[in-house]
Amino acid sequence: MVDFRIKVDVKAVQKQLSDLSARGIKDAMAFAINATGKRCISDLQSNMKDVFDRPTPFTLKGFYFKPAKASDLTGVILSRDKAPKGTPAGKYLAPQIFGGPRPMKKFEKALASISGGQYVVPASPIALDANGNLNRGFLTQVLSRLGVMSNESKNLSEKTRRRLAKQKKNARGQASEFFVAREKGNGRPRGIFKLVGKGHVEPVLWFLPRPPSYRKRFDPEQVVQQAVDKYAPGAIEAAVRGAITKGLGR
Repeated sequence: MVDFRIKVDVKAVQKQLSDLSARGIKDAMAFAINATGKRCISDLQSNMKDVFDRPTPFTLKGFYFKPAKASDLTGVILSRDKAPKGTPAGKYLAPQIFGGPRPMKKFEKALASISGGQYVVPASPIALDANGNLNRGFLTQVLSRLGVMSNESKNLSEKTRRRLAKQKKNARGQASEFFVAREKGNGRPRGIFKLVGKGHVEPVLWFLPRPPSYRKRFDPEQVVQQAVDKYAPGAIEAAVRGAITKGLGR
């Protein structure tokens, strides 16, 4: 969980609101905090677009703002640490924020029986989607072909099976255009290759014994602090003017 709190100095503006009720002051401050919080989220998304290559909408929504209330003058920016499917953005963004290795992904665990529990990285553009990430449909296809999910023959055309049989190609004894390549000598699974033509294969996924390590390149705390410094004064001024105008109209 990554979170950043947004607070403002209520005492600094209380003199300007001396004619208003305590409730009026708190309502104005909550308004200012929430206006600033929304700008923080916008700046975080803009920064992600600058830092990352084609971030997905899911990634761009990796942070959300929990608004302040008159009873609690604290706005909080939180990372999303739960997801109905896949890895939550808050978790896979952590190595980009703090640096260091990333955790093992679900599909890597699914491939453990043929990868030897190793990490997986793309080796070919055919494994990537439009955003430069591993394509879910492609991964599902590979898992199915290699019999990790279910009987791979369900998704393998009769024409492809005949071609592979004629060329005597297989994967772990199964009729599939994908197969696991192994290191010479120690037999460690090296990666997944694909038969792309007669006598021609190419790697699509590499197996790594250690997790990929990342350098720190995304600093949401700094982005949030800069946004607060930039937008909070104007938001407070607008809240004060609005509260005063509302108070005088009573």
